[in-house]
Amino acid sequence: MICMNAGTWADLELLDHLVRGATLSQAARSLGVDQTTVSRRLAALERRVGAALFDRIDGRLTPTPVLAPVVERLRTISEEASLSLATLLRRTAELKGQVRVTSIGFVLSAILAPSLARLEQRHPGLTLDLVADNQMLSIERREADIAIRMARTGEDSVRVKSLGTLRFRLFRPKGQGTGPCPVVRYGPGLAHVPEMQALNRLRPDARVALTADKLEILMEAALSLGAELMLPEVSAMRDPRFEAVDEPGAAAERPVYLMMHPERARVPSVAAVAAFIEETMRGWK
Repeated sequence: MICMNAGTWADLELLDHLVRGATLSQAARSLGVDQTTVSRRLAALERRVGAALFDRIDGRLTPTPVLAPVVERLRTISEEASLSLATLLRRTAELKGQVRVTSIGFVLSAILAPSLARLEQRHPGLTLDLVADNQMLSIERREADIAIRMARTGEDSVRVKSLGTLRFRLFRPKGQGTGPCPVVRYGPGLAHVPEMQALNRLRPDARVALTADKLEILMEAALSLGAELMLPEVSAMRDPRFEAVDEPGAAAERPVYLMMHPERARVPSVAAVAAFIEETMRGWK
């Protein structure tokens, strides 16, 4: 029986190539080294084992009775190693390329973009394509790999995972005072969302100075007009330009969902980005 305790994977690889090639020169070519190196490594291995491993018959190498019982085992190990390497290379290749993520502009700019260094460190081969769009790009039609939405999709085949809720609160420009002021808000198409319903309850008679479909526009308009608006609480509390309005019922929560097509969810690059998004969204609150 061969004792390989002192050996290494390189020794097993050498034996496999010698068995398959049956000559020193063929083994050297398949290993990418010269024949002298193969001869030297084989001699060193035979010294460690304490027995000859090959007979030289008609210029070809034939396993000796010492080696013959483990030849099949060597082939199995080699095949398993090749399969493992192929899997590793495939997964490495799949963790390269572009992954398209769509959401509202605020989520992309205020939550994901500031955290991208972490994803870059883990998967430097990935490129994100961030698409800010209030209209839902179709996951079923593969218009996006991942969507972060604040409402469930009507697409039947989409995989949906809850990321919790995003808390909104009533804010006004800092130093605005406590007197009445106008509001800026989403237009009629988004009047049903929780933060707009809360604003209706809080300021039913306030003058609407501006409507827009993007939060970034509302923020800049509120600063210019001295208007109140509903903002994501965590980010607005960090923004020195705004201060929270301390009134009962001045908050609302909106669910957040991660959406992917089931087939795309199994692609390693998409799965890696989805894991990063989930970690980022949960840690941001």
